[in-house]
Amino acid sequence: MTDAELKKIALKIAKCLALANSDNAAEAETAKRQADALMTKYNLTSGDVAASQMHEKTSKAGGKYTPPKYLVQLSAVIAGAFGCGVVFGSGYGYQDSKMYFIGSGIKPELAAYTFDVLRRQVNKDRTTYAATLKRYKRANKVRMTEIFCNAWVRRVAYQVREFAGTEQDKTAIAAYKDKRWSGDLIKDERKTATPQKDSDWQSVTAGHMAASDVSIHKPVQSKRGAALAHKG
Repeated sequence: MTDAELKKIALKIAKCLALANSDNAAEAETAKRQADALMTKYNLTSGDVAASQMHEKTSKAGGKYTPPKYLVQLSAVIAGAFGCGVVFGSGYGYQDSKMYFIGSGIKPELAAYTFDVLRRQVNKDRTTYAATLKRYKRANKVRMTEIFCNAWVRRVAYQVREFAGTEQDKTAIAAYKDKRWSGDLIKDERKTATPQKDSDWQSVTAGHMAASDVSIHKPVQSKRGAALAHKG
């Protein structure tokens, strides 16, 4: 069965399951039987149906093999803002690492676009800040730039209220992940740098300041504006 065929059948089943919640008992019972019959005929589960309603949009993760922790955190902030799930895939060979934003409708596209814009911005600010640390030893410089980026992401996160996605959306995203990666996902357990010296707290302040005028909504407005201009 092709993906297109699966989606078509899953859509029929989803409509039947929606009608199964009807206040009309007879209509609900008929719809439930139709949904069960279709799932049996095509050997599908409710998880298959839920997963088929989701899709993904990929974005460069920002690292050849494994993206920096602060970019993983940024992707999670953006995914939450758009009611999406997110998974990062490590690169290999000629393949760069990727972020997979998962959701319904246009949400994954908006999340991926926003991540592209903010990834470039935080990395640009990181480079600018690192240039001010020439007098520090390499180990201290690496720690301070990481602390700077962590603070940058936290500052952006402050303005984001996590999207109130429905339980159905969350269940569907979880089902999509399970179907797509077959339980092979591994939690990112890497630790982030924490302030150890007074100068490190200066990095925190610098990170907050650098992201003070960054809005997670601006990339979305630009994207929608560009789309509308293109249509005109």
